[in-house]
Amino acid sequence: METPLSFAVYFLYFICGVTVLGLILLLALKLRHIAADKQEKTCLEKYKDYFIYLQAYGEEEERLKLPPGNLTRREKQIIQKKLFELLERFTGIHRQKLIVLCVDMGLEELDLNRMNSWWKWTKIDAAFNLGMMRSGKAVEGLLHLLKKSDFDSTIFIIARAIAKCARSEKDLRQMVELLAAHRKNCHQLIVDILGDSHLDTGPLLVSFLKEEDADLIKIGLIGLSSHAQPNMDPILHELVDSADKEVRIKVVKLLCRDVRYLTDKNVNLFMTHPDWELRSIMAKAIGALGLSQYIPLLKRAVKDPHWWVAHNSTNSLAQLQVEGFMALCAIMEEEKDSRVREMAHQVVQKELERGKHNLVDLDQQISYNQKLYFYQKWNRKSMKTVHALEK
Repeated sequence: METPLSFAVYFLYFICGVTVLGLILLLALKLRHIAADKQEKTCLEKYKDYFIYLQAYGEEEERLKLPPGNLTRREKQIIQKKLFELLERFTGIHRQKLIVLCVDMGLEELDLNRMNSWWKWTKIDAAFNLGMMRSGKAVEGLLHLLKKSDFDSTIFIIARAIAKCARSEKDLRQMVELLAAHRKNCHQLIVDILGDSHLDTGPLLVSFLKEEDADLIKIGLIGLSSHAQPNMDPILHELVDSADKEVRIKVVKLLCRDVRYLTDKNVNLFMTHPDWELRSIMAKAIGALGLSQYIPLLKRAVKDPHWWVAHNSTNSLAQLQVEGFMALCAIMEEEKDSRVREMAHQVVQKELERGKHNLVDLDQQISYNQKLYFYQKWNRKSMKTVHALEK
């Protein structure tokens, strides 16, 4: 029968054995890493002149020559890594010739075969490589891999590879629909991935706005914020009444980027909308776009019960030159709500301080002096009122 002491001794032996085994494993990995680094440096030095040739003759008409000698699989992988660096650096015909070289070297076929591996990380690495090579042959396999994959960071590696390899709008649509089906809030990332495609994604983004799926609509709206398309007015105005609040917000943000969409009807609609986010966006846009004709709307909006709407309205008034500044002074003089007066006063002080340090030309000096005059005029009236009340 074993005593507790003997059990403890055996346990210590076990711990020591595991520790030694772990150290041996770490040492083996370290030696392997050192050997791989040494092999890579040797290979890069061996083909140094060849890489110079690739950079110098990329614009020539003839096909790029293969590396001299019989390459091992490891050498092919090292050269492939260097080719990817060049692919990222060059565009146009130079990049296309490098892609053809990858095919001629058998690198595309090598990674197409690796896509059939049983190990997930080999497939992901192959997907990345095929994306770098813009392999049209890989699209079907990549879409199948994306469809089978669970939601984790690797699906975006696959999706980006699909975007780079896509042969048509249909390939991109399938990729986006598969990502959107996970119902995760990654719309901006999906739009960024679409940007890696050589295809024109504008029509695809517009088509998403006509879908029933709210996630596809959001992707379309985010994408169109940097890929403006003509004749979108009818579609966008329909989406203003969407049941999804986030869609409504994104639509109004998109509309407020272009003054052509901001008719009197739209401005009044958004400034009186039940969603405070829409009112806030519109109030901010009036100042950013310099729409001084809507100063009366902003003067009313500074009394909005939601802080962000009032805040953006007062700041927009400050952006609307002397007329907006006069409106702020009028608010300080006429408004009974101390909260509104204080907010307007803070913006006025900030605007005067900013103007004082920005007198680089005559127009700015005139503008600053006019604002200072109206502020001092309000200040004198305010002091007279105080003295009258004291008497």
